[in-house]
Formats: sequence, structure tokens, C-alpha cells
Amino acid sequence: MAKASQDSLGKVPADHTSGGLYNASGLARRLRASPLFAIGPSAPGPALRRGALIAVPIGLALSFELGFDAPTKGAIATGALLAGFPGLDAPARPRAAWQAATAPLIGVAAALGILSSQSAPLAVLAMGLVGAAAGYCFSVSLRLAIAGLSISLALMIGQGLFLAPADAWPALLYATAGGLLQALWSWLVWRAVDRAAEEEASGWDAHAALVALRSNLTLRSSSARHAIRFGLALAAGVGLYRLLGLEEHGFWIPLTILFVMRPERDETCRRLALRALGTVLGLTVATVIAEAFPGNDLVVVAVLTASAALTFGLLTVQYALFTAAITTYVVLLADTLGEGPFEAAGQRLAGTALGILIAFAAFLLWPNPGEGRRARSGSPEPSPSPPEAAAR
Repeated sequence: MAKASQDSLGKVPADHTSGGLYNASGLARRLRASPLFAIGPSAPGPALRRGALIAVPIGLALSFELGFDAPTKGAIATGALLAGFPGLDAPARPRAAWQAATAPLIGVAAALGILSSQSAPLAVLAMGLVGAAAGYCFSVSLRLAIAGLSISLALMIGQGLFLAPADAWPALLYATAGGLLQALWSWLVWRAVDRAAEEEASGWDAHAALVALRSNLTLRSSSARHAIRFGLALAAGVGLYRLLGLEEHGFWIPLTILFVMRPERDETCRRLALRALGTVLGLTVATVIAEAFPGNDLVVVAVLTASAALTFGLLTVQYALFTAAITTYVVLLADTLGEGPFEAAGQRLAGTALGILIAFAAFLLWPNPGEGRRARSGSPEPSPSPPEAAAR
């Protein structure tokens, strides 16, 4: 495990050349976003096909929830969307296991988000603690980190809705149901067409995970520093939008921080620029569609499903386009709940800009050891510190 994990850092694994996604073993701890106008590390064809497959449960949930005006109002589809990220790169069987394990935690996080939204200090504290835990997951593997980010995103959405405490229990049930629907679909795919991958590793090793978590409990570890920096930045984002009274659209501030911040400063800076471009593109697309087809549930469901498929398919192919796809999804889904996309576009752009500033300031105020000197000298990244080397 150690060799595979170390070999995957900052490189395209061997299975990329054979048409697989970036790291089907689940051992990578780092994934670089491709530069603008570039593609990678995943080959587009397999990634987009996998994204379309994972989007099927989301489309089914949306068809039911919007077509029949269900009281869930997209909550099940959102749970399925969030559960689609863990194990995204894996074949169907291990993907189903990761989704099933993450689904209840997504539900709990959604309920906690609603409960903590009743108090600004509590919302800041909850976001900071959950965000720090998610950030520390990078010390184990990229797959575990993505699961942590999905759980944090569920908390963030729950806080941003400002629902009554009585809605916490339904939110837990609906979000968990959506996640389990995603896991069930992956299991059915495995049973029907993906049995050849039965022996594919899940990428989970409990002993190795505990070793990595213990060995990185030091400020010399970039994973530990990222956990603290990430949690504080997310907490600052929530505190800022509560302080400014941006209750309806303020969650775009921590949302931006969640998507762009990574343990490495150079990777974070790359994502900052791509996030800004992708957000503008996604807002434009979503606003045009919402204004052109007002109240047309058939078109909205089709576009939302396509956006979800592109979100999963483009995550490891082109980060700016991934950002545009998930922005389109969020804005259109909000429009179905009565929030005008055109009127809110300016606040979303402002939220994105503030989130970018917070993420940049977090690295400016507390960089990783030696990162500032490397940036000025142009020298390469040093070898990992002893705790991180042991984890790899």
C-alpha cells in the first residue's frame, strides 16, 4: 500500500493509460486540477461515461420529486448527488460500499446543519469542526477525503437553508435515502454488468488508516496543518455570511472554500482561478436556461440530470468545467424552489469572490513549512516530512 500511495502523488497512475479513472485503487492522496484549456488526469471518455452512470439515481429522484411536486423538494436527489462523490473513481462494487458507508453520515450532517443554523456561533463551530475532520482525511487517502468533503457539504447545505428545527429529522431521512439509492444503483450495476471487477480493492485498510491518522498528528504534517487551516477558513466563511446577513445566498462563501482549498498552496491557487471562471460560466448557463424555460419541469429535470452527470464526469478531467456543471445544478435546483437565478446572480458572484479571498488569505497567513521560500525561489517541493512519509 505504501508504494502505491507514494507513486500516486502528483502523477497519473498506470491505470489511466488503460482507460480507467485516475486511481481505481483509492490510494492517491493528491489530485491536481488541470490547467485551463488542458485535460487530465483522467481520460474524458471513461470519466464521462462513469459520470453519466452515477447520475442515473439523481435523475430518477428528480423526476419523482419535481414531477409529482413531492414534499422532499429535491432533498433525495441532493443526497444522491453528495453520495455520488465517494468512490467516484472505483468500479461499481467498491463504489457501492463507499456510498453505503457515507450515506448515513450525509444524512446526519444535513440534520446537524439545520439544527446548528439556529445559532450563528453554533453554526460556525459545527462547520469548523466538521471541516477540520474532513481536511484531516487527506492524511489517509483522496477517496476518504472526498467522503469527508461530501459530508461537510451536506452540513453546509443544511445550514444554508435556514429551516426550522423540526425539519432536521426529515432531512436526515431524505438525505440518507438519496445516498442509499445511489449505493443500491451501484450494487445493481455491479451485479448486472460489472462482475469482472469483483476482486477490485476498496482502497480501505483500517490499520493503514489508523497509522496515517496517528503519524500526521503534528504541525510538521501538511495534512494536519491543512485540517486546521481548512476548518478555520470554513468557519470564517460561515461567520462572515452570517455577520453580513447574506442568509439566502451566503453559503456560496464556504462552498467556494470547500471546493478550492487543498493541502498544497500551488494546487489551491490553481483551483482559485478555475473556480472563478467556472462559477461565472455556470451562473450564465443556469440563468439563461431558467429564464428561457420557466416552470418547465421536464426541461429542468433533464438539465439537472445532465449537470450532475457532467459534475461527476468532469471532476478529474477539467476543474473549471466541473465547477460550471455543479454551479448550474445548484442554481437551477434553487430556482425550482422559488429563488430567482437572475436576481441572485450578483450575490453568488460576491460570495464566490469572498470565498476565494478567504482561501487565499488562509495560505498567506499560515503556509506550509517552507512553502513561502519555495514560491520565491522557484525550487521544487521537498520530500515529505517523516510523519507523512510513514503514512504513505
